[in-house]
Amino acid sequence: MFKIKILTFFAIHKIILLLSYLFPRNKNIWVFGSFNGCFNDNSKYLFLDIYENHQEITPVWISENKKLVSDLRKKKIKAYYKWSLVGIYFCLRGKVYFYNAYITDINNYFYAGAIRFNLWHGTPMKKIEFDIKKGKLATVFNNSLRAKIINDKHYIKPSYILSMSKKVSSWFSSAFKLDICKCLEFGYPRNDLLLYPLHQVCKFIDTYEDKYIKNFINTLKEYKRVYIYMPTWRDDNSDFIQDSDMNFEVLNTVLKEESSVLILKLHTNTKLNLKINYENLLILKSSVDVYPILPFTNILITDYSSIIFDYKLMNNKKVILFPFDINSYISKYREMYFDYDKFSRSEITVYNFNDLLNVVKNIDKFVNEENTLLNEIIQAHDLRQSNYKIIKFVKSKLGI
Repeated sequence: MFKIKILTFFAIHKIILLLSYLFPRNKNIWVFGSFNGCFNDNSKYLFLDIYENHQEITPVWISENKKLVSDLRKKKIKAYYKWSLVGIYFCLRGKVYFYNAYITDINNYFYAGAIRFNLWHGTPMKKIEFDIKKGKLATVFNNSLRAKIINDKHYIKPSYILSMSKKVSSWFSSAFKLDICKCLEFGYPRNDLLLYPLHQVCKFIDTYEDKYIKNFINTLKEYKRVYIYMPTWRDDNSDFIQDSDMNFEVLNTVLKEESSVLILKLHTNTKLNLKINYENLLILKSSVDVYPILPFTNILITDYSSIIFDYKLMNNKKVILFPFDINSYISKYREMYFDYDKFSRSEITVYNFNDLLNVVKNIDKFVNEENTLLNEIIQAHDLRQSNYKIIKFVKSKLGI
């Protein structure tokens, strides 16, 4: 019975999708969305650039979050609930879909005839999508009929995908089964903010961010040094914080002595419900856009998260790698796109909490060395004006 329901639902979905071909699309309407109905990541920054500077384009934000839609509309932004009549209308009329992960960020029923531009959400270290060959996620990408029906969104190829460099394009070409010429090395819109002068960052925050972000940033100004811990998502949703043996009470004491603070920002897919109540440890809600906050931090602590590639674009920042479970992760879940051990040699790298604590106590004595592999991956010299490059490319395709 369950199989019949799934097949029926799949068939109805495909019929509606085919019918969406009948609606003429307007090349001046560009539709945007992001994962979990949020207003964040690359879609957000590209959207706002178009909203501010390109009157000939009508940018429309589509979300499954009604409160977010209401908040954006108060800022005079065209935003609509994905299942509202107006939301469906713009999904049918928009010529370009911009999204951060999958077409479901917007709507996977009405995209036929639209250009699908996947901005993606990071330069990967660990293998993604169809490059995953083991672990729980491998069943999603095994090309079976069952996988294609149940995990339909993963099998919808983008027309184009955004990349940071030639090396990354080769990974994406394999992971998304996409011709490499469809991988566009324009850099990420969210990183344009990281490359702004600080006064420009502050102007952006004053204009577009809410009180939560503004108050959070003001709190950081009370400290001499700001760390941010951003561990990546674990495929099995295990309690990796406990596995790391991190002692928050001890860490808080050290941070207090150093007049420092640590922000803990979990991945949006991480299901841990942390309850920490320490003066020098701050939890940033996982749904919050972290990019306006990053310029006000000094040191990133991460593991094998893609955040390192973005953070390294900023000057005078340090990175501490804390990949305490790297061997277990690689053996059980996913391989890396490169030799992680070789990569980490150029960074401040620790594998247990005591060593991490020692680095925090003596951070001024540690430096990140020149990382040739990292530079090859991000090609930092050619990543400015990502929004400009994307908009110019799409306009040329549409003849605008």
